[in-house]
Amino acid sequence: MELHQLRCFLAVVDEGGFNRATTRMRITQPALSYQIKQLEGELGTSLFHRRPGGVSPTEAGRVLSQHARKVVESVRKAQRAVEELAEGVVGELRVGTVNSVGIHFLPHVLWGIRERYPAIRPSVLYRRSDTILGALLSGRIDLALVANPKSDRRLRMETIIEEEVSLVCGRPHPFFNRKAIRPNELKGVQFVSLSTENPTGAAIQEHLVRLGVSVEPVVSTDNVETVKKMVEVGLGVAFLPDMVTAADVACDGTTVGRLVRVAVGPPLTRRIVLVTWKNFEMSRASTAFCDELRLHGTRWKGCLDIETA
Repeated sequence: MELHQLRCFLAVVDEGGFNRATTRMRITQPALSYQIKQLEGELGTSLFHRRPGGVSPTEAGRVLSQHARKVVESVRKAQRAVEELAEGVVGELRVGTVNSVGIHFLPHVLWGIRERYPAIRPSVLYRRSDTILGALLSGRIDLALVANPKSDRRLRMETIIEEEVSLVCGRPHPFFNRKAIRPNELKGVQFVSLSTENPTGAAIQEHLVRLGVSVEPVVSTDNVETVKKMVEVGLGVAFLPDMVTAADVACDGTTVGRLVRVAVGPPLTRRIVLVTWKNFEMSRASTAFCDELRLHGTRWKGCLDIETA
């Protein structure tokens, strides 16, 4: 039984199929299938139920996956320990995050890491918040950066940024020249919404209920960039995190941006949270990343304060 076979096997388990696993492992499907067949031949049992819609592990596959994860993680820790002992702050760093944070905040952090610790090799997994936390719990990533996560006694959660989620509209909208509106003015207004499967989307829906506003969105999606673009072209208004619209809202009083924020009712905020294992010693690379993250979080908060002043 080889380590590469176990990694191939876990990729198929995690991705639920061979096609997606080939992308993750960066090998061809015949090569991946060969590794799985070799592993099944050595163990003398089938590891997957193969169905038209994908695959799922057999009972033997589930048992193997539990042990395989421990083996792969142990090897990774050994490699990381030797690298750190020999060279200092080096090695692989696996970060999981959500779309809005990954696009508008994380690149600044990764730039800082590259400048300070060029031997760190970051990789970034983009998924929904619940999937990211699942990846952290299963050992597929080292840390997570998500919005408004649910608490878990096994995990340490540290708020890096607290930002407002503001109502925004585009140039074609009647609200564009308004600094503030009353909640009842939202009744009957066309909305573009983040889906409630998105934690920020769920928080927005709860906020609208508190405002006493019932909304039937013309479009709903879990992608903040899609929502923003639809608002820009005048399809409707939307609540979006301030970091998502920071580059599109003019704040100097002399120019007009593509979007404008309109105050309505009490502010809605969201927390960008760093999530790590509570009882697990982090690598030097992870510790360096967390320090850089806190630094940029403080800078980002300063920028948001200036923007809203």
